[in-house]
Amino acid sequence: MSEPLASPDAVEGVATPVVSRTERVEALYVQHREFVYRLALRYGSGSHAWAEDVAQEVFVRLFDVLDSLDERAEQGGMEPWFYRVTTNRCLNRLRAERLRNAAPVRWLLGRRNTDPRDPERVAAARQGLEQASAVMASLPPKERVAFSMHVLDGKKQIEIAEVLGHSKGYVSKLITRAEERVRAAGWELPDA
Repeated sequence: MSEPLASPDAVEGVATPVVSRTERVEALYVQHREFVYRLALRYGSGSHAWAEDVAQEVFVRLFDVLDSLDERAEQGGMEPWFYRVTTNRCLNRLRAERLRNAAPVRWLLGRRNTDPRDPERVAAARQGLEQASAVMASLPPKERVAFSMHVLDGKKQIEIAEVLGHSKGYVSKLITRAEERVRAAGWELPDA
C-alpha cells in the first residue's frame, strides 16, 4: 500500500531519493499536528482525549486522500485543508455526542446522565474559564463552530460558509443566534 514515488525534483539520469506515501504523511503530520490538535481541543471544550481522537481521524483521512492533495502540499497550501477537515470532523462528533446524550437515547441505552467534561480540566480550570466553556458547550454544534470560527479564529462569514458548505446568509444566522445565546448567558461580546 505504501508505494514509493519519485521526488518531484527528479532530473533525468540523476538518482533522487524515493519518498513513500507514509513518509509524506509523517512530514505533514509533524508540520500540522499542533494546529489540528489545538483546533480540535477548542471545539471539544478542552478535552485532550477528544482532541487526540479528532486529530487521529484527520490524519487517517489525509492518508486516504494524499494523492489528490500532492499539488497543494507542494505549494505549502495545506493549512486550509486541515482547517476544513478538522472543523468538519469536530462538527460531526459534536452532533453525534449531542444525539448520544439526548435523554431518550440515554434511556434507551440504559445510561445515566454523565458530565461530558474532563474532570482534570474542571479541577484545574479557573472559574471564568469554566463558565465560558459551559456557555460554549450549551450552543448547538453548528452555532458553536460558526461562532468559534468567527470570534476566536477571526474568519469572515464567507470563509466560514465555504468551510461548512453553507450559504453566507445561513452562517450569518448561526453566528447571530450564537451571539444572542452568549449575551443571554451574561457574557459581553466585542463589537465586530
